[in-house]
Formats: sequence, structure tokens, C-alpha cells
Amino acid sequence: MEGLARYLEERGIGAHVPPLPGHGTSPDDLQGKTWLDWYASVSGELDEMGARYEKVYMVGLSLGGALTLYAASRRGKELAGIVAMSAPIYFPPGLPFLLKRLQRRMPYMRKPFRDIQDRAARSRHESYMRAPVDATASVVEFAGVVRAHLPKIRVPALIIYSRHDHVVHPLNSRYIYSRIGSRDKCLVALDRGFHIVTVDKDREKVYASVYEFIREHSAG
Repeated sequence: MEGLARYLEERGIGAHVPPLPGHGTSPDDLQGKTWLDWYASVSGELDEMGARYEKVYMVGLSLGGALTLYAASRRGKELAGIVAMSAPIYFPPGLPFLLKRLQRRMPYMRKPFRDIQDRAARSRHESYMRAPVDATASVVEFAGVVRAHLPKIRVPALIIYSRHDHVVHPLNSRYIYSRIGSRDKCLVALDRGFHIVTVDKDREKVYASVYEFIREHSAG
């Protein structure tokens, strides 16, 4: 998300990239964290941004995208608009059962790959090589919560996804677009790149789309 933040700041839009609890440190810090911890952090950041800026836009990728959608459903009156990228709201039906069984036997599972098509970006990307099973189970649980809240979203919304995402199926974003209650909404599909669209081959299109969305809705 830092590349997108720099792009916006270079064009006069203040940007802040807060880490979610348990992210950007170690897998041990992530263990035991739930979607309630992540949303509490996001909600606190929204309080802070609301005190600093006249208009606040929330932009999130993957889990961050799901948190953005949930925040919009709960605190939409405080947001000028939202951008959700590669956001998950559906997982394979048997996954919750599988994760519960895994929790009894092993606290962590290996992450098989970084879903980035651009080789240079993939080599630079920092990511945990293992993920706590309990935190992963909470992401799956949260997806169902967000799905139920989609019709409550009324703010302007930009939904971005890659047609070749191997982590979150493209149908997730199409469903989000069809179900959110926003009248002002836009769906952008990327033909290049995989899940982490902010660093992949179509990142410049992502950056420009986010910038134009904010500029358009901040005019006047």
C-alpha cells in the first residue's frame, strides 16, 4: 500500500498507511488476533483521520478491502468514499471445518506462494512464510460478516480486482459490486497481475483509478 500512498501524496492527497495488528512484524504477533482486533484498529484510525481531514477516503487491499467495506457499512457517514481491492467475502464451503480441525493439531500453516505476477515485485515483497491457523479462521469468519453488511453500504465505492487472482476469486468483487447499496459505484477489472494488485503489473492503472476516484468525488 505504500506505493499507492506515495502516488497520492505526490498529487496533493494526504495518505496514511497504518499496519493492522499482527501484520508487518512476525507470525507470532498475528497468532490470537481476530477480525475484532483488526476492525478496532481501523476504527481508531478513522477517528484520527476524521479529526485531521475534511474528507476521508478509506482504501484497502484483500483483508484491508473487507475491513473497508465493513467500516463503510458501520460508519459510512464519516467517509467520502471507499476503495476495496481484491476483497474476500466468500471462501470454499469446507474451509471453516478444515481450519477448525487444523487448529487442534497445528498452530501454523505454510503460505504456499506470493500471488504476484511481476517477478521483480514478487522478489521484493515482504510476507510471512507461515500463517497462524486461528487468525486465518477469523478472516474466513469475517468474510461472512462483511457479506451480510454489503447492502448497508451507501457511500461512493470503487471496487478493483484482477481477473487472474488466485487467492480471492474474481466473483467476490463482482458480487460485492452487485450487492452494495451505493448508487455511485464503479467496478474496475485488471487484465494483468494477480492478487496483490497494488504492486503487480497493472499497479499504475490501480494508482490512477484510485486517484481519479478521489479527485472526482472531492471536486467542489
